[in-house]
Amino acid sequence: MSHIEIHRGLRRLEFSDQVRRRPDDESGEVLVEFVRGAPLLREDTVRVSLGRRGPLLRELSGRPLLLRADVLEDGSMEYHYQIRGPIEVHDGE
Repeated sequence: MSHIEIHRGLRRLEFSDQVRRRPDDESGEVLVEFVRGAPLLREDTVRVSLGRRGPLLRELSGRPLLLRADVLEDGSMEYHYQIRGPIEVHDGE
């Protein structure tokens, strides 16, 4: 499956406060809000890199929810999205 990579327009990043099973457990949930100048299609999925922790690459992927669309002073549009879900952990090597 192909994802749209989100690198810019990040507005909010919140990790859950869930108690982890082990100190080295990378699992948990995250909420990300971002803006784009163009709307996403209903079937579009996105991927947001959450960075590395040691050799592990952490990311969030899925279908975002459109929160609102704003008209800017210059007449252009700005689309605000939110995605929430489990942190995916991959071997970064």
